[in-house]
Amino acid sequence: MFRRSIAIVCLLLAAPIGVLAADCPTTLPRTGELIGRGLLDAATPDAERERLGKLLLCSAVAGNAVSQEIAGSLYRWGPRHPAHVFAEDHDRARDLLTAAAGHGRTSAMLKLAELELADGHAHEALVWTQVEGVFHRRLINRDDDGDPFVGAGYYTMLLKRAMDAVSSYDANALQTEVDARVAALDRQIAAQPASTKNAGRLGTPKIPPQQHVRNASPTELNQGAYAQYFVEIGPDGRARRSWMIDAYPDPGSGLRIGRVVPQIRWSEAPAGDQDMRYALVPVSMGSLRKTVHLQ
Repeated sequence: MFRRSIAIVCLLLAAPIGVLAADCPTTLPRTGELIGRGLLDAATPDAERERLGKLLLCSAVAGNAVSQEIAGSLYRWGPRHPAHVFAEDHDRARDLLTAAAGHGRTSAMLKLAELELADGHAHEALVWTQVEGVFHRRLINRDDDGDPFVGAGYYTMLLKRAMDAVSSYDANALQTEVDARVAALDRQIAAQPASTKNAGRLGTPKIPPQQHVRNASPTELNQGAYAQYFVEIGPDGRARRSWMIDAYPDPGSGLRIGRVVPQIRWSEAPAGDQDMRYALVPVSMGSLRKTVHLQ
């Protein structure tokens, strides 16, 4: 069963996540500004981090999909996240991540699958995993399943974990449910206003060879560990700062994989453009196996 209606709108999202639009300023900072001001820094005073957290929720209520996804991750992990911005609340995480998925954010779909697995909703996790697979294949123009990387890929192993957790299912009924979920998301995405993205400006990220991820656990190596970072990228294409947003199997994995982020290179900005660029960047053990020594 789809636990929360896919047609979540901003006004309905406000009450469940604990902030009302009336309490929010008319003009909101960009998500990157909130993070850059210390939202995810443990050294930020508690009162200031609480203020920035409320602004992040205001941004989520206003329909910012990146803010929705980041806030959903922070509620999913609660005090287990190094920043500990919000208390752990899976219902709020589910609402926020579902809203972000309604903007077509595939990473939010993966987080929903992990959330449902953790809460014992194996069938719902399986649906979200397969729905994400449909959207991901559209993005990369591939018709086959699985990860195009050497070794255990995160998506492949997530799908296996979800299937192993489901005692039994009817393949035709599952496909019908996945198709209906995809169609509902397509309608919701089509109704969203067009957004400006960094993708064309950043180019394809490149990881130099001979990088090392030390002390990787057997689970990280064999289950396709995954992490997501919010990265501030300078005009030279180098990461100036980065903050871990989410990880599998736990935030500690994200801290280990995160040592690679400063080595990633993006396209340089056009001459004269000194603006910082921002991106949510996923890195998985599977994607690193060709270029990074795992120890």
